[in-house]
Amino acid sequence: MIGLACSTLSCDGFVDSHFDRTFEVAPQVGFKYIEFNCWFPSDLTPQGIRRARQRCQAAGLLPAAVYGSAFGAASTFDLGKDVGHKLRMIEAAVELGCRRIVATGAGRGQAGGLDEIVTVLEQITPVAEENGILICLENHANNNLGTIADYRLIFAAVASRNVGLCIDTGHFSGSGISLDDVVACLGDRVNHIHVKEAAAMGLPKFVPFGQGVTDNNRLIEQMIARGYSGFVSVELAIEDKTNLVHDLKAPYALFGHYETSDDQA
Repeated sequence: MIGLACSTLSCDGFVDSHFDRTFEVAPQVGFKYIEFNCWFPSDLTPQGIRRARQRCQAAGLLPAAVYGSAFGAASTFDLGKDVGHKLRMIEAAVELGCRRIVATGAGRGQAGGLDEIVTVLEQITPVAEENGILICLENHANNNLGTIADYRLIFAAVASRNVGLCIDTGHFSGSGISLDDVVACLGDRVNHIHVKEAAAMGLPKFVPFGQGVTDNNRLIEQMIARGYSGFVSVELAIEDKTNLVHDLKAPYALFGHYETSDDQA
């Protein structure tokens, strides 16, 4: 199964608006699946999750994933908080009826680095396994989760197949890392895909779809050829939202034909 999702980042950006713009625009474009970027205080509360679920039901939409604040902790107490936060993300995904939680890391060399991410994963992975939840570790440029070597270290330490890579195509391009190399080296541990477009290789600046250098279609087709089943989540990572419907119709046209089923993966 391949499902095309719209990230709430695409519509609401970094505004605490309870996803109002997403629920307005995503159905107009044709999206059936929504990835919820839950960064704000009310987003992950039981009340907030109930509200999101009810609004999905009213709009005929399905939740694809819960995206939360980054992994990262510089002290024992912060590690405890991070474990608690990620456990709540798992609960929220179960309450929404989706199977994925997504988060990246802190800035490169900050908030404890990879060792602390591994420590948190060791605590939360058994709970994810018990609940059938996939933990999706997203790459960002200049981040503790950013290179092929970073993921090799994590996957060597945490063998569970419930822990995998969320490919962010634009951030790999923006880091100057070949998507072909990512697929060749890590393709068997991918459990989620974010598509966006980098303005240039090695430049983590993002542009509307069709205006950058990231070959998203090639990446998707390579992953499908490897048997990937899951979501391709559109992240329109631009500040100007004035032409939102138009700007989202472009990725819908580019990637909508990959959808294979109405059933969640």
